[in-house]
Amino acid sequence: MSHFSADRRQFFRMTAATAAVTALLPGLSHAADSQSISPVYPLNAPGEAWDVFKAYDPETDPNAPFYRSHVKRAARIAPLNATQAQPGLKPEVPAATLFAAYLTLEGPDEDLNRARYQTGAKSRPHVERFWQYQDVVVGWNTTGLVPNPAMVDAAHRNGAICLGCVFQPDVRMFNGTDLPRPEVAKKLVKLCQYFGFDGYFVNFESYTAEDARAIQDLIADMKTAAQQAGLNDFHIQYYDGYTDVKSVWPGPPHVDGSERKASEPRADSMMIDQGWSNYGLTRGCCSGHALTELADPAKTGGGYEQNDIYYGLQLYPGPGYMGLVAPRVITPNGGPSQGGLQIYSVEDGLRKMRRARVDQLKALKAPTAADRTELLSLTDPNLVRKSWYRLHQSFWSGKTGSPANGNNPTPAQLAIYGDAERRKVYTDYQAPGQASDQLRLPITYGVANFIVERSVVGTLPFVTRFNTGEGARFFHEGVQTGGAAWFNLGIQDILPSWAWWTKGAALDVDYDFTDAWDGGSSLRVAGTLDQPTEVRLYKTEVALSASSTVGLVYKGGSKGKMKVGLVFKDAPAQVEWVAVTGGQALKNGWLRWSGNLGQFAGRTLVTVSLGFEGTGAYAVNIGELSLSDRPAAAPAAPQGFRIEKARVLSGGKSAELRLQWTADAGVDAYDLFADRVWLGRISGDAYYVANLPRGKASTTTLSLTPIVNGAAKAPSATTTFTWA
Repeated sequence: MSHFSADRRQFFRMTAATAAVTALLPGLSHAADSQSISPVYPLNAPGEAWDVFKAYDPETDPNAPFYRSHVKRAARIAPLNATQAQPGLKPEVPAATLFAAYLTLEGPDEDLNRARYQTGAKSRPHVERFWQYQDVVVGWNTTGLVPNPAMVDAAHRNGAICLGCVFQPDVRMFNGTDLPRPEVAKKLVKLCQYFGFDGYFVNFESYTAEDARAIQDLIADMKTAAQQAGLNDFHIQYYDGYTDVKSVWPGPPHVDGSERKASEPRADSMMIDQGWSNYGLTRGCCSGHALTELADPAKTGGGYEQNDIYYGLQLYPGPGYMGLVAPRVITPNGGPSQGGLQIYSVEDGLRKMRRARVDQLKALKAPTAADRTELLSLTDPNLVRKSWYRLHQSFWSGKTGSPANGNNPTPAQLAIYGDAERRKVYTDYQAPGQASDQLRLPITYGVANFIVERSVVGTLPFVTRFNTGEGARFFHEGVQTGGAAWFNLGIQDILPSWAWWTKGAALDVDYDFTDAWDGGSSLRVAGTLDQPTEVRLYKTEVALSASSTVGLVYKGGSKGKMKVGLVFKDAPAQVEWVAVTGGQALKNGWLRWSGNLGQFAGRTLVTVSLGFEGTGAYAVNIGELSLSDRPAAAPAAPQGFRIEKARVLSGGKSAELRLQWTADAGVDAYDLFADRVWLGRISGDAYYVANLPRGKASTTTLSLTPIVNGAAKAPSATTTFTWA
């Protein structure tokens, strides 16, 4: 069993040092403004990182409430093979990811990893949409022990667990020389408990054998401390750069030399080093060691299952690499599997792929019309979002963009991949005149060809407005209330289980950011109807009653017929159709339609889709889809709404504010307004306004409106800011 090369050890020492320095930088939004009241990210105080950690207590940190996730992890519904996009896949096979909360696509390159949200965003970031294939989500890229709370919100809303990262820890964290290990463990667990995340990814490499024993003792102490704190779902994932599991199961002896028994607490899962896939880079990282025989649970006295093992897939040199090597772990579209997949750096890889393609197109001496159109789609600010997410979709849903297709590599693509059993050396840094791996490695299979889609739609009511968590403007009930670019992953709706699974005409299905009912986007279906067409949207497990209803808020679609499709557990191959006719006229051309589902009382709904019929051009925007069996109860007005701190900025034309209130556990989110202009939305009890514009009056009225089940019907709380 071999360990790291000198180059790799050097790379991780440099990375750890960089992370330690970065972790001590002041607040993200106003790093150059020493007077700013912008909340400082947890554990970012000046000083040595270890000393900051040792002294830190979130209960006494006035900035901590602004980075706390209040979203509890949703329960996922039971799998049903008959309704899967790939019925042959095993639902128990897991997937994990390591990624940054926000990665800039255009505009100035910014480190947005510590930004929970932004209104008036300078850069357009990537906002993750494919949570249905993620079971374990690791906060990666400089956020450190506390993951971005917007990422925690989104992961929990979709039923996944979210982990902070213990990256190349200071030896004092585990050797007991400055603080006893049980005390370190309690402090780490308290961070989880306060900030609302689920555990840690322990990235531990290039240490001594004694250190390896100590880190395993710290992990055991964390598991014990979490149990004592009542955190029953506390999860530790371990990574040490090896390609087998013996370092965790059975694990080394304790520091005191006693045997580590199989029944003792230890890491819940492990990521296998990417070397298992014969992967290597020209310099800097990745062992390239071939996969050794995994420890047999029967021989180690148990302690783990096959699906506790996640095979690492480092993808920033070429996301298409997954299509070559993932079949070594999981048979595509159904068959044997050896464990789960762990995907990381894919957003960075996709961004490099996109930028490499831009460079290639710009270098063409005689570009065709198609080349010029493609270059425009990759560089025009009005088109970048669509082209980026189509590329992103191809990684998750496969090269055809549909999770229901096989997405098998062609013979030509297989020839490019080469032999999966031989070591591959890929370039992380492109040399002059050298073809980029991002272009050379084709994307073929998507994650959906290996991992079953998950869903949390198991109770009523269910409401989605198809809000992806970012936009160029913000809408309430079809009316624009905010005109600045914004992003907030933490307020993303539950998005469709399949993107995009269509049967029939080749309609374009995508999010539309020019119009919405609530949020920054709506779902748009457009194209030419030449046959009846179904767009499958949500996997569900909902028992219907005599009072159950389905509802839509939509705009357009007058040149065809629209239907809601329902599939039931007792007849999974049959679609029951409910016609959508007319509806109540709302503002700006939107219509509200409701259909009674009482005829299906007693049956369990397992799939919701939309159907379309007609001839010729067709287009419709869906602003809301709802399932309900009772009217939503309005919450009480918020309590304790106050301005915790404020500062008028230079020139007196704007101000920054820190707002706080008492959170209601029955409220999903809160909208904040300044004289009816939208400031932001948050699931929590604190919000920072970076730039409140000054009007003509000497005061500005701030209001806070609670949202339950997608509807803001409760009375608002108000407070007044006086410009002085």
